Amino acid sequence: MDIKSFFTSIDQRILYNLIVKKVKNEEILWLARTIIFHDCAHDVAPKIQSQPSLFAKLPKEKSLFTVPPGKGLPIGNLTSQFFANVYMNELDQFVKHQLKAKYYVRYVDDFLIIESERKTLEKFREKIIEFTKNKLALRIHPDKHFIKELSAGIDFVGYLVRPNYVLIRKRVAGQWRWKMDKIKKAAKKRESYNSYVAHARWANAYWLQQKMAKSIS
Repeated sequence: MDIKSFFTSIDQRILYNLIVKKVKNEEILWLARTIIFHDCAHDVAPKIQSQPSLFAKLPKEKSLFTVPPGKGLPIGNLTSQFFANVYMNELDQFVKHQLKAKYYVRYVDDFLIIESERKTLEKFREKIIEFTKNKLALRIHPDKHFIKELSAGIDFVGYLVRPNYVLIRKRVAGQWRWKMDKIKKAAKKRESYNSYVAHARWANAYWLQQKMAKSIS
């Protein structure tokens, strides 16, 4: 499962209240308020590094320029990565301590549960959809929640994880090939290549690595 338009859907007031529950130092709370409630899309004219025409192609629910007031965090900020875990910790606690799910994994807004009974997973799904809506003001992506056999593999964080081996997602492998063809500067090409190699090392991708190594030789 994953959350639809996660970063632009985060409720700033809910996030801040979660921090208030744990933090009592007023200086830290002031800093949290300054970051969380800053309207980075409208308070200060943003530095536009992309073509303005590209913004028209961005879905409204994924843009801070169009989300309702009090919603959203800027995706690129390191603080947003931290705040995302603060926010989603509520789901973690619910799944582990209320649903009692034994095998649960989450990376930002993507998460999975492994369970032996399909009916149990269906029950979990209903309760998670309800919890995220009522407690976190989030919506589970309607096209991105699945129940399937482990033998079909788990498509998660760029890998296809099967019981006995791990593959790189086809889209990631395609992007790797595309970038090696597109990038011309040797230094940038090497930098991009190394980032993909770091990803590939966690998968059974020896022959793909050997093939891609020829692209920078």
